[in-house]
Amino acid sequence: MKVDSYRPILENMPLRRAPTLNLPNQLTVLRLGMCGLFLISMSFAWPYAATTALVIFILASLTDWLDGAIARSRNLVTDLGKLLDPLADKVLITGALISLVERQVAPMWMVVVIVAREFLITGLRTIAAHKQKILAAERVGKHKTISQIIAILVSLTALSLAEFQLQDTGLAHVLAVAQVPLYWIALVITLLSGAIYFWKNAGILNETMEAASESAETPAPPLVTVPEPVSASAPAATPAFKEWEAIVEALGQGAQIILLRKGGIAEGRAGFQAKHPKFWLFPTKYHQQWDKTKPELRRLIAPSPENPKEIVLQYVAEITDTIYLNSWDQVARLGDVHFWGEEILRERFGYHDRPGMEAGLHLLIVRVSRINLPHRLAVSPAYDGCKSWIEVPVDWSQDIAAPVVRAEEFAKRRSQILAAVAAPARAAAA
Repeated sequence: MKVDSYRPILENMPLRRAPTLNLPNQLTVLRLGMCGLFLISMSFAWPYAATTALVIFILASLTDWLDGAIARSRNLVTDLGKLLDPLADKVLITGALISLVERQVAPMWMVVVIVAREFLITGLRTIAAHKQKILAAERVGKHKTISQIIAILVSLTALSLAEFQLQDTGLAHVLAVAQVPLYWIALVITLLSGAIYFWKNAGILNETMEAASESAETPAPPLVTVPEPVSASAPAATPAFKEWEAIVEALGQGAQIILLRKGGIAEGRAGFQAKHPKFWLFPTKYHQQWDKTKPELRRLIAPSPENPKEIVLQYVAEITDTIYLNSWDQVARLGDVHFWGEEILRERFGYHDRPGMEAGLHLLIVRVSRINLPHRLAVSPAYDGCKSWIEVPVDWSQDIAAPVVRAEEFAKRRSQILAAVAAPARAAAA
């Protein structure tokens, strides 16, 4: 069975370094830009200021819904997104309410109470952050935001109708009557959500006040003290798999999902072994030979400096399947799903100069994920040498990672690869 060719896709896929902002974060930044356009529109007296602001507000509100939906469905939730998303919401809502106060539409005292609630919640989250605690948003907080958006939309729509000389229509009268009740509803939900949030997180405030009380009652320590010895534990070592830098980038961009390995000199007579189910992809220039990769890879990935001052870890791989390929036909049928050239694979496949080593290659099918904030390691002699596995002082357990290939696509490509390498066994059985 021949594996479907991915070459047309790969030829049109620009392999590049992971962008700093993923799509949800880009939408959030776009919403912040829309906040500025909204305020500019509402700050100047021109015929269709409110109408333009209404359109901008609607689009900005849609990006708020869209970035959250994309982040959850594609597992692209990042620390940056957690910071920017609520910030963009607060800037948009606060800016809109203040501009409507200036237009004498929104009640000023209600807007002050709503904005004050946001300041208080932000302060509580700041205290929690200092204690290394994350306060999750409450469901009622979403209702609060929706109620505020509806009140703002109604006010902007009423102003827009007036710009088109439609202030005497039935719709305009309905909106005029509905505005005050809607602001009251928004105010009540805002206060209720704030009260619930403080009640559920009262322990944070209690801890802070108790700590402040103890600090005030405890006498100041002497000016000269002898520090107690502190035992600093070394960072946990995690496994990493050394691979050509260009191939690591192809894996990290989802252009291939396999590793083919014979085994390094330092791995002894047993050769390569899949020792770890999960590991970092460690990019290296050691033995990297551009002339023995496929032209597609050499054309799409630019070589990096020869003597890098640091090593960037940003991809984590998990093994789904390990198979030993003892037939060159098996290797040849995988030619369209990786970027190694035939020459280098034949060299590795046929290498058996060490006693006990036979012809063949180890096939690893891996699911690769990209972490949100790459780790940077200093170059060290400990990472050198002809070996597949090393250990690095970096743990991935606290990182937010997203698969680079969607689940359904990965399952399809994996099944095709498994069918291809299993074809000889089925033929022999027949």
